[in-house]
Amino acid sequence: MVQYRSLAIAAFLALATAAPLTAQIQSWQRQWYWGAKGGMQQITLPTVGRVNDATAGGEWMITGMRAALYAGYSTTFTQRGDNFSFSTVQGTLVPVVWDALQRIQIGIVVFPINGPIQPYAGGGFVIETLSNAQVNPTNTLTQSQLLAATRFISAHGSGGFALVMGGLQIRLGKAAVFGQAQLSPQGRDFILPNSAVTLEFGLRYAFLGAREEDVTTRR
Repeated sequence: MVQYRSLAIAAFLALATAAPLTAQIQSWQRQWYWGAKGGMQQITLPTVGRVNDATAGGEWMITGMRAALYAGYSTTFTQRGDNFSFSTVQGTLVPVVWDALQRIQIGIVVFPINGPIQPYAGGGFVIETLSNAQVNPTNTLTQSQLLAATRFISAHGSGGFALVMGGLQIRLGKAAVFGQAQLSPQGRDFILPNSAVTLEFGLRYAFLGAREEDVTTRR
């Protein structure tokens, strides 16, 4: 009798713990996630070479059954500058400074595994902008060169590029701790050459469901 009672208690405990785990696995689907993130971004400057800057920002993610719509924003905080060669300014390098590199990311990510630990990958596009980019006022450009350089910076200080991303999140109920990497190959029409690589870590939380429950299906 004691043995049967022990088996019954064990079975009850197993069912009691299995239900919350199942709910936890499914809770990430059809949710609105808000998140905060920070990390490091690497860019390439024409004469300085590769540099790393700290970044911070926020993100939003609307999940479906296996995929999600992703939107994010991030910015650096370090003032940067370098000497650039512009096609409209012949015979000299143009010293350019900016306050931050701001990025808006929009894409689709796919979650191949439905579990508490989830890898994901996706792609989309990113809009990158050099905040307050201008010719360094200490330069010795002529008035015509300064005007040409200013126009070039205005036309090429921002751009839209492809975005590839991948990451891993660990879900804790409605929250998820994540780490992800993003790669954006910058085009020739942008001031900065080569690609930008970003490594980010952060926290997401599902505040709302992505759709309302159909009241006609309730019992």
